[in-house]
Amino acid sequence: MESATTGSKGINEFQTEISVLNKVRHRHLVSLLGCCINENEKLLVYEYMPQGSLTQHLFDLGENGCSPLTWKQRIQIAMDVARGMEYLHSLAPQ
Repeated sequence: MESATTGSKGINEFQTEISVLNKVRHRHLVSLLGCCINENEKLLVYEYMPQGSLTQHLFDLGENGCSPLTWKQRIQIAMDVARGMEYLHSLAPQ
């Protein structure tokens, strides 16, 4: 994440959001482990996904050797994403 004009208020809000997201744990969400703020650059650190990202499985099939996902798999992924989003927006403790 990069921002040329992030004031101290913006940095504080960013750090607050990170501290909340750092505590969120759900089986359909990749855990945020931390962040690094260095001047105008902000880095988010997520848990390692050994089987690759969703983007790789959906779009980069030839590059990473993945076979195409079936429609049933894609629908299941969409449902899991929806469950994760529902948790973030309505069920998470904070």
